[in-house]
Amino acid sequence: MASPTWTQLRDAGAFETLGELFPDVLGAHAFLEDLGIRPALLPPFAAPLPAASWWRTVCRTVDQGRFRGVTLRDLIAGAAALYPGHEGLAALAGRGTPTGLRVLCLMSAPLDEARLRLGAEQRVIQDAAARSAGRLTVTVHPAARVSDLLPRLQSVRPRIVHFAGHGTHDGRLLFEDEAGTSAPVPVRALAAALALHAPLDCVVLNSCWSAAYADGLLACAETVVGTRGELPDDAALAFAEGFYGSLAHTTAVDRACAAGRACLELHGHAPDEVRQVCRGSRVP
Repeated sequence: MASPTWTQLRDAGAFETLGELFPDVLGAHAFLEDLGIRPALLPPFAAPLPAASWWRTVCRTVDQGRFRGVTLRDLIAGAAALYPGHEGLAALAGRGTPTGLRVLCLMSAPLDEARLRLGAEQRVIQDAAARSAGRLTVTVHPAARVSDLLPRLQSVRPRIVHFAGHGTHDGRLLFEDEAGTSAPVPVRALAAALALHAPLDCVVLNSCWSAAYADGLLACAETVVGTRGELPDDAALAFAEGFYGSLAHTTAVDRACAAGRACLELHGHAPDEVRQVCRGSRVP
C-alpha cells in the first residue's frame, strides 16, 4: 500500500488523533525515536500550542523526506500497532476496522499499596490474544492514571474494559496519580466515563471487594464481573487465564465467565469468589 500523503492525513483528522494519543513531549519523542527519528531533529514541542499543531509540523517534515528512511506510512503503522483498537488509525494503515473483541486493560499498582503481579496478568491476557486468530485485540495500559481513562477509552473504543489493581471496601478503584501513588476513583465515577462509550459487552473488575458495586455499571455494560472479597494474586491470574482463554476461541462472554470460575476452582479457589451480573438477571 502506498504511503498516505500529508493532505490525506489532514483531511482524516490524523493530526488531532496523534495529539490525543501522544499529547506530551516525552511520549511523542519516545514513539518517534522507536521509528528511527532522533529527538534532536524534531521541532520544539512548544506549549501552549495544542499537540495536534506539533504533529501537523512533524508529519509535514516526514512527508518532505527529511527523516531519512521514515515515511508517513511508517508513522501511522507504528501508531496503529500501539493502539490496535483505534478504527481511524487502522483505516489509515490500510488494515480496515478490527473485527474481534477490542479489550482495554487498565493496570494500576500504586507505589503506596501492596505489590501486585500485574505483569503476569498482562502476559496471560496477551498470550490469549495471540492465540485468538484475531478474535481478541488487546491494548494494555500499565500504570493507569485517572487522566488516562477518557483518552484511552476514546482511542481504543473497547468492547471489554478490564481493570486490574486494588479496590477498597467502599467501592473505589485505586488508579495512580502523577507521582505513582493512589488516586481513588468511585465506581459511580467510572460508570460516568464508561457511559460515554456504552454499551460495552463486559467490564471486568479484577480487584478486591468490587462485586458489591458491580450493579452500578450495568447502565453501560451488558455484563459486569467483580470479586466478593479480597482477591489474591493467584486467584486474579486464574480467573484471567480462564476468561481470556475462552474468549480466544469464542466471543461468548457468559461462557468466558464460566470458564474463569472453573479455572478458579481448578487452582483451589472457591468459584463464587467471582460474581457476574448481567442486565435483566443476576448470575452467582
